Amino acid sequence: MNAIRSSAQRGANITRTITIKHNIDGITNMSDALALISHLKKFGTLVTFNFKKDPLTKERTGLAFATYLHYDDVNNATMKRTQIVDKLKAPYNSIEVDIFSQRDKRATNKIKLTQV
Repeated sequence: MNAIRSSAQRGANITRTITIKHNIDGITNMSDALALISHLKKFGTLVTFNFKKDPLTKERTGLAFATYLHYDDVNNATMKRTQIVDKLKAPYNSIEVDIFSQRDKRATNKIKLTQV
């Protein structure tokens, strides 16, 4: 039987996590963060959400990661790469979303060292 497998059955090479690039000046308090989360919930059930922080300064980097319960939710969330979050104030209400890749993880975990 050569039945077509669903995206959930294909498994390992499909991710349920997206990367969100945002302006750190636009999300200054909990209600702004909740507005962003509320916007992302329009596309499906969120399992996790977190802001990426610099390991040295502990400041937010402008990246966030959201993991959805279903693979189709990721497709819905990434249909439009640039999105407007209605509850955030302009010009800080624009975000870019993309499917998370291991390349993104390596890039955010690198610490740049400079010679003195």
